[in-house]
Amino acid sequence: MERTITVSEHVYAALKRRAARSRQSLDTLVENWLRQHLDLERYPDLEWREGPGGWRVGIKGTAIDVYTVAGYSQAGYSLQEIAGELLPKLSLEQVRAALRYYAEYPEEIEQILAQSEAEISKARLYRTLGPEAYRRLTGLSDQPRIIQESRAQYDHEADTTDEYD
Repeated sequence: MERTITVSEHVYAALKRRAARSRQSLDTLVENWLRQHLDLERYPDLEWREGPGGWRVGIKGTAIDVYTVAGYSQAGYSLQEIAGELLPKLSLEQVRAALRYYAEYPEEIEQILAQSEAEISKARLYRTLGPEAYRRLTGLSDQPRIIQESRAQYDHEADTTDEYD
């Protein structure tokens, strides 16, 4: 059964632009967004937030997005390594929630990850070889950008959190 919902002209225009960018019909885009926002109630550890690339799902109370956790998982890191070493601000339950969301909405996360495919490959190589062998093989002394950005988000968050604790 179809229903009609009225939105402002401003919201309608923004939805049309977003639908065109994502090559979806307006109906499909709105249906998916509403379903995802409503479904997010089942993920109390997650929240929608706006970032440089648009709206994304992130881990509540952190600057870490679900796609970051999914990228680490794809690079071969275990739940314990993600929560314990790479993103120590996250609990195992938060990592599990991010990966459950990813499993339920792979298209959304895969689209973001596809834009970072080279970085995920570098992170996987870094993980497999270790820092020293990675540097010898690639000639790069730094960690892959995806790891650096995650660490920077974590460090910035830790600095900001300390101010208010």
